[in-house]
Amino acid sequence: MNLRPLLHILGILCLILICSSCSTSSKDELKSFQNNSGEAYFQNGLSAREPSKMLTHFKNGLDSARIDNDTIEYYLLDGVIYTYNRLKEYDSSMAYSEKMIRLAKTNGKTYFEALGYYRKAIIHQYLNNYKKKFRNAFISRNLFLSIGDSLRAGKRSLEMANAQSSMSDYTGSQENAAIALRLLEKTKDSAYISSALNQIGISNRERGFYEDAIANYEEALKYSISTEDSLAFLNNIALAYRDNGDFYKAIKYLELINSKTEYADVESRARFIDNLAYTKWMQDSTANILDDLSTSLDIRLKNNDLNGLTSSYNHLSEYYLSKAPSLAKEYAKKALEAARQNDSKNSELNALEKLLRISEPMESEKYIQRYLHLNDSIRVAELKAKNFFAKIKLDEEQKQQEIDQLQAESVKQQLESEKLKNQTIILSLGGMLILVSGGFGFYYLRQRHKREKILEAHRTETRISKKIHDELANDVYNVMSGIQDIAPNDTMDKLENIYKRTRNISRENSSIPMGVNYLPHLVSTLSSSISENTRLILRGEETINWNNISPEKKIILYRVLQEMMINMNKHSKASFVAIIFSEEKNLLKIQYSDNGVGVSNESLRSGNGIQNMENRIFSIKGKLNFETEPGKGFKILIQIPL
Repeated sequence: MNLRPLLHILGILCLILICSSCSTSSKDELKSFQNNSGEAYFQNGLSAREPSKMLTHFKNGLDSARIDNDTIEYYLLDGVIYTYNRLKEYDSSMAYSEKMIRLAKTNGKTYFEALGYYRKAIIHQYLNNYKKKFRNAFISRNLFLSIGDSLRAGKRSLEMANAQSSMSDYTGSQENAAIALRLLEKTKDSAYISSALNQIGISNRERGFYEDAIANYEEALKYSISTEDSLAFLNNIALAYRDNGDFYKAIKYLELINSKTEYADVESRARFIDNLAYTKWMQDSTANILDDLSTSLDIRLKNNDLNGLTSSYNHLSEYYLSKAPSLAKEYAKKALEAARQNDSKNSELNALEKLLRISEPMESEKYIQRYLHLNDSIRVAELKAKNFFAKIKLDEEQKQQEIDQLQAESVKQQLESEKLKNQTIILSLGGMLILVSGGFGFYYLRQRHKREKILEAHRTETRISKKIHDELANDVYNVMSGIQDIAPNDTMDKLENIYKRTRNISRENSSIPMGVNYLPHLVSTLSSSISENTRLILRGEETINWNNISPEKKIILYRVLQEMMINMNKHSKASFVAIIFSEEKNLLKIQYSDNGVGVSNESLRSGNGIQNMENRIFSIKGKLNFETEPGKGFKILIQIPL
């Protein structure tokens, strides 16, 4: 292994240790002023160590600063808000934040109005209300941009990104972190630049782009001015390597971090010990890491670190899974309890998923209902959050429309000038363009012919479906109505069976909506395809941008999923079916799995249903992989190029 990157990082870490020993702490955005009536109280408030004494000075200062529109009044208000936050009296700090906003808006003090909205965003952060944190940080950012304050606008963009990350909107989080980075680079604020790069790394890691995440974390490390932050970034690098399967590099970084734990706080120290031990175990399941896992657990128990406890219990559960299954189950239950105490729905969902894996069928019944409910509620909450962020973004774009129109006029004039300059180049490239266009046209016509064949097949299916429903099924029904009084019950039952089969054939080949109703129609079809004794879990379908998928691919996907559900009902005897949608590296992936009876590979290849699915997927250059054995369920992986 090339140790040069590690040596370089170690050098940066040493430099940070030297610099950090010389730095002094300060209260963010609280300033001192002279020659104002409330200045003495303000200075005394800044000097006080106890929050209660700080609050007394700031409030006395507000009583003494009686001159309207006096700047020191705003800073005294900010001091009161800051102190109430330290005291965790958030209702009071919210009231004073609203007072600052009203006063600043009345007097045209945009800076202090923006500061008031920022304080509200921080209060909502303490209350774990990330939607309101995002909204207030967004308003604050726009106000700071309006007065040309790039530094604070960049900081607010970073807070917006953090809020989105907390709501699992990692794409939106990365966008706002990138905006923060552009604004902060002008100011050379190293601390916030490193935080923005770290947030981009988090977004990339959560979406599985581990190499990009590592590059982001390493860049963040270069800007770090805090030993604590540097250790956190190194830890993130190690976890990204671990997620990517490179345990050797992950362990090297974690060993470096654990050699510097005297500079970390207690919670971080426990986290670093736990991560190193668990990574060693992932590399070698025979590694002796139990003492380290126990040490980390003891630290977290002593400090009531619920987030850390959830992680420790999960790792201990994995460690004992093959060695002592009963202990593994007990630690999984403890992880579930810690997640519930911490009100962490994602951690609770992960704990429930583990318990469902390792518990007996009878015992797992008490977990499955909560798992299904929690899974659905998290998906709904994430979808609402993404829609909320999108709406805020749309509002921002509408407000900027007038500015964009003015800029468009200027751009238009520049384009006219460039057009004259580029005429000679355009003429010289004309011949080449014709050749390229010809090749593209041939390719386009060929692809269009393929698409038209698929669409024509769909129209034929729909036409047959309508004919079966309107003619054959109705005729059978009319015959049944005419002879029901004279025909034997056995004959009527047979006719009714024929009627139901024709109606089912009609439904299976009915028309498919291609617009906004495609996904609801698909979900409805899948849900209605299962029996009362079968549970269906769908995940990830809302994350797919269905508008970017061509109609012919939508049709193929719909028919293949429909065929899968039909085969499941006919053959699998499954009580649990899961279909997971995901999108990565220009591929739409659909993973199907059930806990049914399975089938041998010979029987699998002999059926028409599987061949039909393969032919459909291959027609749009997709891939279809099966995994099954008798008694071990059935799995299918579909990959479709976007």
